[in-house]
Amino acid sequence: MRPEKRALILPLLISVIANVGIVLAQNATVNVDACPGYNVTNVFNIRNGLKADLVLAGKACNAYGKDYERLLLTVTYETDNRIHIKIVDPSNSRYEVPESVFPRPKSWDGNRDSPNINFRYTKSPFSFAITRKSTNEVLFNTTGYPLVFEPQYLRVKASLPTNANIYGLGEHTNSFRLPPENTVRTLWNRDAIGGIPNGTNLYSDHPVYFEHRTTGTHGVFLLNSNGMDVKLQTVNGGTSLEYNVIGGILDFYFLAGPSPVDVAKQYAAVAGLPAEIPYWGLGLHQCRWGYKDYYEVAQVVANYSAANIPLETMWTDIDYMYERLVFTNDPQYFPLAKMRELVSDLHARGQQYIVMVDPAVGVRPGVSGAYDRGQALGGVWMKNPDGSDFHGR
Repeated sequence: MRPEKRALILPLLISVIANVGIVLAQNATVNVDACPGYNVTNVFNIRNGLKADLVLAGKACNAYGKDYERLLLTVTYETDNRIHIKIVDPSNSRYEVPESVFPRPKSWDGNRDSPNINFRYTKSPFSFAITRKSTNEVLFNTTGYPLVFEPQYLRVKASLPTNANIYGLGEHTNSFRLPPENTVRTLWNRDAIGGIPNGTNLYSDHPVYFEHRTTGTHGVFLLNSNGMDVKLQTVNGGTSLEYNVIGGILDFYFLAGPSPVDVAKQYAAVAGLPAEIPYWGLGLHQCRWGYKDYYEVAQVVANYSAANIPLETMWTDIDYMYERLVFTNDPQYFPLAKMRELVSDLHARGQQYIVMVDPAVGVRPGVSGAYDRGQALGGVWMKNPDGSDFHGR
């Protein structure tokens, strides 16, 4: 991680961890498996699914906050290969990933008559299972594990086959196949570089997993951008997968497969296809942080040519900036004239050049042109609750 990013991120991260640690310490003896869960009432069947109320089934356990007394369950057979299960608080709005950020599938042609996977549920206490129609095998089953739904703690736990073959829940430095015995996948974005140990989280989060079986492959996707732990455990020969989420809603998509390629296509139908990129974007790109001057960058480009390695695009990180100020060039180490010469030389050979731009604007009046122009415009910076300019730490 770059030193200046570490300086900004660590105080916030330490604060978050400290607050969470206090809550966990206060509730270390809570056994969420003993929570009451919910009962199903007011079931209303629709053409492609059902809706129902979930009512707290007993005395609240209030594991990490106050249990919600009533929830709304919606189950939708969106296609023959996709079931969408959504559990929300019907009385209050909770954060959901916005449609503008993650557009949902618009057209549904599924119904309950001919799906390749099915939703089954038990009323009291509420549990559900997803089964494969062709084999009648259970793919996901929460029986015996109560649902917990609190302001900052959502918990869903499901049984898995012994020695389950689970892949995904990235990004991470775990093994490709996640060991089912005792694995905790923490989904919390982290700028990670250099000396990264095994079993840690990385830059991005993808709360989706594929489970491979001899009878087929299926996928499970939880559309939730809050921090979470996903635990794989094997105790007394029984394997389980448990979601522990610190906010938002429960928004599951179950994907039937039955091949890995089928699951990938079904997931893409929900998450969207990659954006089209320029043809040269598929070539070899050279990028790292730490170039000391323009000459070193030019030498790297020359070394690729000398080694007959087809370099498509050269990048520079924020080294080129003057005192790490955005929209600047360091006049001593990355002078503008020399950088233009380097870029022109790359373009003359059909190669590309990209510079990184960090969004933070340094508060350097008279030094940072970006800051001065922003001040002149007035009101363009992020604000504190009291209306003053927000300064990153």
